[in-house]
Amino acid sequence: MPANDPPRSIDQAITTVHDTDPDVLDCDELAEFLDAISQIRAWCDARQVRATRRQRQLAAEGRAEQAEHALSNHGRQSSKDAKTAAEREQVCTSMPGFEAALGEGSVSAGHVDAVAAATRNLDEAERAEFIGEADTLLDSATGCSVDRFGKDCRDLAKSIRARHNAHAAEQELERQRAQSKVTRWVDQTTGMHKTLIECDPVTDRAIWSAIQSARGRLRRRNQHTGERKVSWDRLTVDAVVDAVTNGDGVDSRLVVHIGLAELTDMVADSAHVLCETDTGIAIPPETMRHIACDADIIPIVLDGDGVVLDEGRAKRLATPEQRVAIEAMHPTCVHPQCSVTVDECRIHHTTPWQYGGRTDLADLAPVCETHHHLVHEGGWNLTMSPARIATWTRPDGTIYWTGPTNHRTRPAA
Repeated sequence: MPANDPPRSIDQAITTVHDTDPDVLDCDELAEFLDAISQIRAWCDARQVRATRRQRQLAAEGRAEQAEHALSNHGRQSSKDAKTAAEREQVCTSMPGFEAALGEGSVSAGHVDAVAAATRNLDEAERAEFIGEADTLLDSATGCSVDRFGKDCRDLAKSIRARHNAHAAEQELERQRAQSKVTRWVDQTTGMHKTLIECDPVTDRAIWSAIQSARGRLRRRNQHTGERKVSWDRLTVDAVVDAVTNGDGVDSRLVVHIGLAELTDMVADSAHVLCETDTGIAIPPETMRHIACDADIIPIVLDGDGVVLDEGRAKRLATPEQRVAIEAMHPTCVHPQCSVTVDECRIHHTTPWQYGGRTDLADLAPVCETHHHLVHEGGWNLTMSPARIATWTRPDGTIYWTGPTNHRTRPAA
């Protein structure tokens, strides 16, 4: 719906969805159709919040079953989804502005769920301070995606916990380490063997650094030997096996972005320090200092002269040094609606190699598998300016989006 149009009523949205055949719509009409569906879904979620609240009241009086049970039994939801819906009601009760916005369709259930996830481990005083930011959070939610809003909520919760407890981040990491585990089982329906690893973010990044290194090595080997091309998922599985069974030559370095002053403990307020992995996962600065005691520290200065970042036409694939530089600028795929982390992305030549593209840093960008296909098979075009401003253009020549792609910032004060 165009920004200057009046808000659509829920009755209008229902009529739009009911009377429209999506099979004959063009791009702009589909966007309006999907907006109407989103509004209806948000309205239904708001009504479910009210029903859950009433169910909770009746259960407290002994006149009904617990809200989670009702959502599961009568709402046809899984136990996990029922728990999420119950948490959504609690958020809306403490932050009524979100409930009103949900009913109007200006936020989604995902925005409300992001608040629930961020406040789940806060104590009473910390949660009260978080709720005190309800108006600011609502303004943010109405203007950004669920993924971006979720990060804002996590950053706010982290900042609040740091103010209440100087060692809160380290304690949370230790709690995650203590709860780390590996679970194996066989899906009786598909016969697939499954392994679930639950671990803290630092351990996870070390694991995936090794897998990423193995995956790159396997890709290069397949290209050089002309072996049959396998899917990205199969390649990742092979990389996991390679990293586990053959440690030789596997790069398991942990890339962390932190300033020298912060690393050397010369910054007093650690709550507002940029300290995160190359994929954008925040870790406590104190933990990073402990890691640094037993690690080789390799400083990376973008556009510096210490590492060759431009390969021109000499090499087809991005070098490991170039990949580290790219990861320093981009936590995720450069598509504006994509949250796939940079370690799961391919390094894409914005000017195709076959048309004279160069393996230079200015001509490289991380793109996930889905959006890589969008460019190569879907006819879309991606360009990148020297300032890392990306422009995505549809096959018909219409500019879909243009904007900055390097979003690494210090946590808000």
